[in-house]
Amino acid sequence: MAELRGLDVLPSKMLIVNLTPTPGASLLVGAPKSGKTILAVQEAIAVASGKPLFGFYNVLQGPVMIVEQDDPAGPASIKEIVLRAGVTDDVPLFIQPRVPLSIGPAFLDWLDKQIVQRSLCFVVLDSYTALRGNRGRGVDIVKAEQSELLSLDTLAKDRSCAIEVIHHNSKGSAGLDWSDKAAGTFAMGAATEAQVFISRFPELDVAAPERLVRVRGRHCNDIEMLLRFRKETLDYEHVLEGGAASVYPLLSQIRHTFGDRTFAPKDLCMATGVARATAFRQIDRLFGSGALQKRGRGEYSLADLK
Repeated sequence: MAELRGLDVLPSKMLIVNLTPTPGASLLVGAPKSGKTILAVQEAIAVASGKPLFGFYNVLQGPVMIVEQDDPAGPASIKEIVLRAGVTDDVPLFIQPRVPLSIGPAFLDWLDKQIVQRSLCFVVLDSYTALRGNRGRGVDIVKAEQSELLSLDTLAKDRSCAIEVIHHNSKGSAGLDWSDKAAGTFAMGAATEAQVFISRFPELDVAAPERLVRVRGRHCNDIEMLLRFRKETLDYEHVLEGGAASVYPLLSQIRHTFGDRTFAPKDLCMATGVARATAFRQIDRLFGSGALQKRGRGEYSLADLK
């Protein structure tokens, strides 16, 4: 016990409340065109400026760097997002175009120097696929991926910094739990402090602006939030948080069907075609999350949501 108490361990805290722990590495996972980069840039702007993310989640302010390795035109896209956000020249936000290195000793040494010289508290790496090294014959992929993520996590902890690695989900992950959908091995998730998963709703139109964001971390509670993309400002607005976020399509259907009117489980059965037990379960979940209000015995109506 004396040795345990004497361990020099940095306590984990949240760089962005409910979203990004520090120090350590985390994964931001999503399918192509799901909005990963926009979310990461919005996080970076919030931390660099010290303003709450989405005007909702408090942050620890400090210098930030985005390494854009994935897309040659990425810096131009980031520039547009930053300009739309009205970021001023004094905000310590650095954009690093493609680095001629892959994750390994040389890259870690370069990144270490950047963190120290710029006093960075947050680094976004876009993306893991573009930064990982070549997999030669005989390479143990599990050990290679774990080693790469662990090296980033160790660097982040050594420098009291948060590193967020953008990554895509696996094409064969449809039947998996959301926290297991990152492309690669289980070792990747085990080597990081948290996973953030952003996705569209398959029940909604392909152009629907809503996104579901789920977070699972070692030192924070699981959370779900609903965001809505705003094309005019190239960012997300916060809509709601909690259990109702993942059933937003059902909320939309209820709003379209009942509007401000009250309804009972029987009415929901008739409107959606679900079984009575399912209707009761859905209502309990929505009521527990604050998305429904009880208006009378067995009658409900939508709460005042955005």
